[in-house]
Amino acid sequence: MKKLLYIDHAFHNKTKSTQFLQEMFKSKYDVTKFDFDPYKESFAKFESLSGQKFDNVVIFQIMPDITKLSKYIKWNKIAFFPMYDDTPKLNNAIWDKYRECNIINFSKTLHENCKKYGLSSYYIQYFPKPKKKLNMGDEKSVFLWQRREKINPKTVEKVIGIENINFLYHHQVPDPEQKLILPSKNFEGKVHVSTWFDSKDEMDKYMQKCAIYFSPRELEGIGMSFQGAMAIGRCVIAPNNPTMNEYIKNGVNGYLYDLKHPHKITIKDIRLIQENARRYIEDGYKEWEQNKYKIIAWIEADVKSNSDQDLMDSKLNVKNNKKVSITLIKKVYTRKSTNFYLFGFIPILKIPKKGKDNR
Repeated sequence: MKKLLYIDHAFHNKTKSTQFLQEMFKSKYDVTKFDFDPYKESFAKFESLSGQKFDNVVIFQIMPDITKLSKYIKWNKIAFFPMYDDTPKLNNAIWDKYRECNIINFSKTLHENCKKYGLSSYYIQYFPKPKKKLNMGDEKSVFLWQRREKINPKTVEKVIGIENINFLYHHQVPDPEQKLILPSKNFEGKVHVSTWFDSKDEMDKYMQKCAIYFSPRELEGIGMSFQGAMAIGRCVIAPNNPTMNEYIKNGVNGYLYDLKHPHKITIKDIRLIQENARRYIEDGYKEWEQNKYKIIAWIEADVKSNSDQDLMDSKLNVKNNKKVSITLIKKVYTRKSTNFYLFGFIPILKIPKKGKDNR
């Protein structure tokens, strides 16, 4: 059996959000799991792997320096699973070192951005297994797991309106380095507080007291929290950002709002939306089960050529030769010039002016 090193963010030991991947890999590989906390630990921790050889290395979310890592361990193939919600923190210097990886995305938006940047990228949409719903919940009760400061009880108040809320179920478990923001006095007598549950099933039962689930983060990597809510037939209200807007169709199986300028939305046919959300997850889960083992093939594949990704688009070649020329120019500067920068994966090129050194 081939040997695989799985490098993951230590926080996922609590959330169990990457367990589905680990189980898949264990069915095909002899897996060594390595946890790393970028908030508390230094790169020196990787020295404990010194001298080991692996057929495959898989890195999830965190981005250790691959050049430094290669001094400790050896591998045949390496793959990376990035999370969309981490992309604003990234820069081109880091990503250039990941060009030898196959990038596997759970966000279509991130996948397209990776391709634009010339990375060897694959895309698959994850769906959780639907669970039995106990009830539809109170139409005017809201569950909010406050994970980030930007989405808090005040956001709920702006988007739904205090007059439309019977109870706010405030799950007070913020992400690392995030502060808890308590409900305003307007919620007096309407707040139920919870913290960590012993199991996900226990949390699901508690959530079903509410018909509405207020998505907890402005951006998601996969989005298991809101997907899990949809899987038990909750009406999810979320920012109009990836990955939420890659699953939610506004007014059909949930609601989307502008987090930068939140304003009150009108919720209609909430029971129909709840049913649509659950059916959507049921259908998606069937597709996921059929396609998920493509991931194994992708981590085993050779890294795709940049030119193969950008220039094999026959429609582009036929319809607009000028666009192809522009693509070629961009690729030249992306590969050979340091005079560009990256923001959210979008390369912005600065064309050098003519001069003695640029003729």
